[in-house]
Amino acid sequence: MRQHLASALSLVLAVALAQAMPLVGSWDLTFELLPTTRIYSSDITLNWQFAPGWRVESESKIYSDGLLRYQNFHLDGSLGAFDAWGKIYFHVQEARYRRAWLHMETPLEGGTLRLSFHHWARATEYTSGDRSTFGAWPCVEVVSWMDAWKFMGREVYVAGPVAGYAYAGAALTLSIGVDSPDPDRFQIYVPPASVAAFETAFGTQFWTSWVGRTVCVRGTIKGYRYTSGGPASGGYSVAEVSITSPSALSLGTCMGVAVSAGCPGTTIRWFEALNHVGQTVYVQGPVASITPSSGSPPGSYHGHSGYRVRLGGGAAVGNRVEVILPIHPGWSTVGTSYASEVCVHGTITVIDGVAVILPPNLISTSRNRCCTEGGLPGMFLSHRLRYTSAPWTITIDFGDCCWGFTLRQIAVRADSRPLCCGISYDAALSWAPVGLGTFALTLRGLPLLCCGITADLSVTYATDQKVVHLEPNWPGGRGCLSVYGDAVWTDNAWTGFQIYGWRIYCWLGDLRLEAGVALDRARMNSASPLSFRSAEWTYVGLAYRSASCCGSGNVWFNADFWLGDGPYLFGLRRVRLRLEVPVMAGLAVFTRGMIDQSKAHPLEYWNIGWKLSF
Repeated sequence: MRQHLASALSLVLAVALAQAMPLVGSWDLTFELLPTTRIYSSDITLNWQFAPGWRVESESKIYSDGLLRYQNFHLDGSLGAFDAWGKIYFHVQEARYRRAWLHMETPLEGGTLRLSFHHWARATEYTSGDRSTFGAWPCVEVVSWMDAWKFMGREVYVAGPVAGYAYAGAALTLSIGVDSPDPDRFQIYVPPASVAAFETAFGTQFWTSWVGRTVCVRGTIKGYRYTSGGPASGGYSVAEVSITSPSALSLGTCMGVAVSAGCPGTTIRWFEALNHVGQTVYVQGPVASITPSSGSPPGSYHGHSGYRVRLGGGAAVGNRVEVILPIHPGWSTVGTSYASEVCVHGTITVIDGVAVILPPNLISTSRNRCCTEGGLPGMFLSHRLRYTSAPWTITIDFGDCCWGFTLRQIAVRADSRPLCCGISYDAALSWAPVGLGTFALTLRGLPLLCCGITADLSVTYATDQKVVHLEPNWPGGRGCLSVYGDAVWTDNAWTGFQIYGWRIYCWLGDLRLEAGVALDRARMNSASPLSFRSAEWTYVGLAYRSASCCGSGNVWFNADFWLGDGPYLFGLRRVRLRLEVPVMAGLAVFTRGMIDQSKAHPLEYWNIGWKLSF
């Protein structure tokens, strides 16, 4: 009901505004014919000039459920010496705000000053375009290796120095902060099947050269129990993450916000309980067993009936904690490796050398970890200051994850600087508090061979990838070769270049030809504009543009082909076609479809639609 009401109110508002003032706009409709028949999407854009120099634009996006899903508003105008424009986004069906941005620009000292503000309500609203502009989502929680156990069950980033390692030809374990068998250490566990991938990324036996160096790891905090060792050799547990992808591990400190856990009071790990006898504390630990009372006298534990909960281990684990509860707590027991711990608040006593919390001394229990407060709220505010005075552009970014403003990046760019012999260059350098961000250099007008053929050569260096572009230009056409990859380091020395793939395209008049190869699909999808699915390795595409017969626009035809593994003719796995034809001024119709032969039902969609401007 709320969703229908919101849709109706939005349409009423649009009609009311349309009657009150002149408007222009567009309507893009996509109708799916197969495999189901339905309205796939309907986007309505309306523009109003509501005051001198001011314009408001409404975007309403309706999808196959027939309900208004997204409602956006764009505003631009002038505020004194500033030109201002901005946009705000809403999710109507979920009745929530999504994100917003605002730019304000004014002339200053022969150049242009732009102030920008961007806000995202949650990480899922941070798009690939945002990542290209502002970098990776910054509001990630970074915790110290010493506090990792307080975040049991949560996915966080953990930073700390490598203190040691254990590797005997199978699994790899890195000790962070302090070395094994110190119970205060944090562990990074790499299973046997994944070690080779890490050596490919970081070098053969990279762990031997990492001792003493700080690393950053991303993962869900889990626990691992040891039945011996620790205080008085009575057993202990450590916090660890288990990772299978090299992308979850890196040298250097973590990019994010350092957070601390909000603990309700003095909080200890289960194996430390014997050091706090007579104290009222919060005890956190894994549930090893829950048994009904059957002690002496019969039907009781230490004179109390109910259930005995053992934290940390069984009878052979001397550092265990026994909690006597009147009823079953409903907790699940865990094994040696686990992902959850419980919290017990009470006063510790000792019975027969074992730490015990009896019913009279018990204050509260929780099925969750003790330190549940703290952390980031999940939103991000970016402030950008940019000053341009040809040929220079300086950009400074500040960010706030509701944890305080921090400097995120400083970037300097120079465009079209003359070099010599008709060659010019563009250069860009960015710096972040953790070090060099990116460096890009483009040489334009490089002479090639003869006949007026020149080329533009671009090299981009980033911490996670390196890209080389070569774009030849010749009379009547132009092209581009892009190679995507990263440097390979072995024992702190650069030993080569790992290629993720490459992409080639060229324009021949109105015809555009393109081809791409993925050697590493995941990284190629991230680094390039191409998109490969599982078992696809090669892409071939063409696009054709020509003037329409009616002189009202261009006819567009696109054909995309993906080749790869499987029993298909020429290895052709997937085909996508699109045709757009202008019918009259302000109206174009289109049809598009895609077939994926690797699926049980190959036809993914066949759509028709129109683009209407008024």
